[in-house]
Amino acid sequence: MEIIVKINDGPSPTSYKDGDVVQAIPMSNIYYCHAYHKCRVSNFGFTAGGMRIADPLLIKFLEKTRVYKFERLNSNDVKRTNLITGEEGVFNNIPNDNGERLDVHQCVSRWIRDDKHSIFISNGLEYWYGKDRGVDVDIDSIWSDIETHTDFLQSDHIHFPLSDIEKRRFLPMGCCTHGHSHDHTDLPVHNACLDCTCGCTLSECDVDTVSDRSASIDIVHNEGTEEQYNEILHKRKYQVPYWDLTSTLSLDIDDIRNTSKEVDLRKPLQERPAVDLLTLDKIAAGIISV
Repeated sequence: MEIIVKINDGPSPTSYKDGDVVQAIPMSNIYYCHAYHKCRVSNFGFTAGGMRIADPLLIKFLEKTRVYKFERLNSNDVKRTNLITGEEGVFNNIPNDNGERLDVHQCVSRWIRDDKHSIFISNGLEYWYGKDRGVDVDIDSIWSDIETHTDFLQSDHIHFPLSDIEKRRFLPMGCCTHGHSHDHTDLPVHNACLDCTCGCTLSECDVDTVSDRSASIDIVHNEGTEEQYNEILHKRKYQVPYWDLTSTLSLDIDDIRNTSKEVDLRKPLQERPAVDLLTLDKIAAGIISV
C-alpha cells in the first residue's frame, strides 16, 4: 500500500500532526484509479447517430465494473441483467410488483443529451450499464484487458496520482507486509526491513492494516443510548516518525519540510519497507494517551 504522511503540524490542536498517516491506499485502489482513467467513458467518441462508440475496451470495463446491463427490447420494454448473478427482469412504464418502472423512451432521450452519456446501440436498440460494483472487481482482469487493447502496462502504474501541490505538502511513501514479524523496539539496531535487505517475502498489506493505519482516535459518548456519538480526540492513530529514519532511508529533513520542494519516497514494490516498522502506533508508543 501507499501512505500519505502529513508534513509539519496543522494550525490547531485537533489538526493533523507532523508525521500523521493522513491516508493509506491499497494497491488495488491504485490500480483501479489508473484503470478508470484509461477506460472512462469520455475517452471514447460517438457514432454518427450520437451514441457512444462500443469500443471493446470500454465494454469490457463496464461489464466488469457494473452490476447491471440494460437492453432495450422494443419501444416500451427494457431487459435488466444482473452481471453478477445472471438474474434477468423486464421493465417498462408500468410498475412491477416491487414498484419498479422505466419509461425507456423518455429516459434515453434525456440521457443522450448529456455529452458524458454511456448509451450504446446494437441492431437499432440501445443498451447501457448501471450501478457501480465498488471494490468488488477483478482488477487484474481489467488490467489484462487494458494491456490487450493498449500499450499501457499495469507494472507502470504502481503509484497513486498526486498533484505537485500534494507532493509539497505531504510525504508519499510505500510499504508492504514482510514475511516475518517485527517489533518497533528493534528499530535502533535492526533496520533491515526498513531498507529491505533481509531478503524476506514481501506482500501487499491486508484490508485491516490499510484501514487501521488511517484510523483516528475516538471516544464514544453516551454509548448504547440514542444520544451516542463519537468525538475525535486525535486525527490519526499512526504516524511515520520520518525524522528518526534519516540515515536508514537516506532522508533530507530540510527538503521534506520545505513546502516549496517536492519529495516522493515511494519505491518499487520489491523495495518497500515493512509497514509495522515504518508506521508507529502513537498510543502504544506513549506519545498520546486516551
